[in-house]
Amino acid sequence: MSGWSNWIYLAIGLGLGVSSRWSFGRTSGQKRAGGAGEMDSQEPQRLTPSIEVIRHSDTSPTEEVAALTEKLKLTEIAYQLAQQMSQFKAGFLARTSHELRSPLNSLIGLHQLILSDLCDDPAEERTFVAQANSSALKLIDLIDRILEVSRLEHGNSNLEIQPLQLATILTEVYNSVALIAANRNIRLHFSPPEAEIYVLADPRWLRQVFLNLLDSCLTQMQEGSIFVSTPSTSSQNNAQICLDVELPVSTWLEPVDLSQTVHLPQESVLDNNIALSPGMTLLLTQTLLELMHGRLEIFPVPDAAEAESQTRMQLTIPLVIPEPEAAFLEPEENQSEADCTAPS
Repeated sequence: MSGWSNWIYLAIGLGLGVSSRWSFGRTSGQKRAGGAGEMDSQEPQRLTPSIEVIRHSDTSPTEEVAALTEKLKLTEIAYQLAQQMSQFKAGFLARTSHELRSPLNSLIGLHQLILSDLCDDPAEERTFVAQANSSALKLIDLIDRILEVSRLEHGNSNLEIQPLQLATILTEVYNSVALIAANRNIRLHFSPPEAEIYVLADPRWLRQVFLNLLDSCLTQMQEGSIFVSTPSTSSQNNAQICLDVELPVSTWLEPVDLSQTVHLPQESVLDNNIALSPGMTLLLTQTLLELMHGRLEIFPVPDAAEAESQTRMQLTIPLVIPEPEAAFLEPEENQSEADCTAPS
């Protein structure tokens, strides 16, 4: 009996072993099949970014070329601006060296006459010494004028921008140069602006701007007329002052590359009439106006019979714009004045 039971237990054990092995193999196969399916399903997701990258790389060269082209244009513009600035600085230095060389040559020439014993008597020697001293003082004055504008341009000195009555400034300038113009037989016509016109500028340098331009005109003219006027303009933010001069426009024009103006005629040794050239005067004047947010324009006089022989120098200066409160109070002030002047 025990023998049969052993065979029965052996058969049951073998059956359980075979069935468990079959079930385990089936489960492993399903897992492997499921894993392969997951890999197959994940593969397109993993490859999709690569495909997008390839597509992006196909369109990027055009964008890169456009970006590089834009950068190249900006680089060319920057190079041209740097080249123009270099030419301007070179021309400014050439002009400045000429302006200072003229009185310096006169000063050296007068001293050479004295040191070479070419004077006839002590009186003539004292005359040459006086002329040399005058040339030295004018040289210092030219240097100071150029340096003052340079300090303002570089921020080492400050402008005192404030509201100024334009009529007062122009009247002061007219009174300063009227006698000089009369002595040179030059007619100076002045039309004062309206009293309520105020501009924003530095009082000292605004006067200097007008004096520089008028003095340069008087220096270049032998005869003729100068008209100073303030024409009405449609602009509500700027005032315009016009100087109409009987001089050709070519008097004020210079080459764009001012470095070509190095070879300029030198002053005579005995010529003590030392002054800034028209080109340097305009350069300093334009710099001052730009610092005061203005500008200077030069063109032939419009509607003139001989436009080629007449020049208009037009200055533009910011106006003082009244505040709404002040504009609102004006009628009441005018009404009070009218009441005071009205007969009782």
